[in-house]
Amino acid sequence: NAEFGAVPATLGSAGASAGGNATHALKEITLNAYKLATNEYTAYEEEEDSLLALMPIIRDGMIRRVARAVDKAFLLGAGSGADPVKGLANWASNTTATGNTVAAGMNVAKLRTLRQGLGAWGLDPAEVIYIINTDTYYQLLEDTTFQTMNQVGTQATLLTGQIGQIGGSPVLVSAEFASPGTGVAGAICLNPGNFLVGNQRGLRIDTQELVETQRRVMVASLRTGMTRVTSNLGNAVTAHKYTAT
Repeated sequence: NAEFGAVPATLGSAGASAGGNATHALKEITLNAYKLATNEYTAYEEEEDSLLALMPIIRDGMIRRVARAVDKAFLLGAGSGADPVKGLANWASNTTATGNTVAAGMNVAKLRTLRQGLGAWGLDPAEVIYIINTDTYYQLLEDTTFQTMNQVGTQATLLTGQIGQIGGSPVLVSAEFASPGTGVAGAICLNPGNFLVGNQRGLRIDTQELVETQRRVMVASLRTGMTRVTSNLGNAVTAHKYTAT
């Protein structure tokens, strides 16, 4: 922090009034982009015998597979081996929160506790986002204090996946969480300003004809990654996890 200092008694004196010396250290952040890909083969006979155009259907299916894989990686990625992206649930730190685990009965009060665990990162509700699984969503519907979209206005529907607000913070639902189990996150609260997402290469779809086998192969791939920016004020993410039943 800057320092309060005394004003020099005499104009032009050598009194030190500029505060203590500080050195600004620049931080280097490494963001790795990992390749994600899927492929599908189509025999010529499949297209010839079909009344529908199969290529657009297959292409859309491949795009959905890639999108779901990215969502799951950013939420739950292990950050090692065949699961190289470290997801939000594994960045979560709940050192200042209470009631960090939940087996059932998720409600607005428990989600607010998650925001409390963000510390300084959670002071502005407009900068906080809740991401919940489908089980948590249905539990919230039983909480009369939960503000669903028909109560907070239609303007927020422009945000894909938003199903409500809690204290001015949007609530998103994702079906890409793992099935409920011990230690598995069911709800995440974060300030996205502390996370950096990079795409070294956007989604591309390549097609090649395999004349010898009379097939066509399509490959969809991209290179993406995510990392935390700083830990000075905490990791900016907390999570509710299931306990053993």
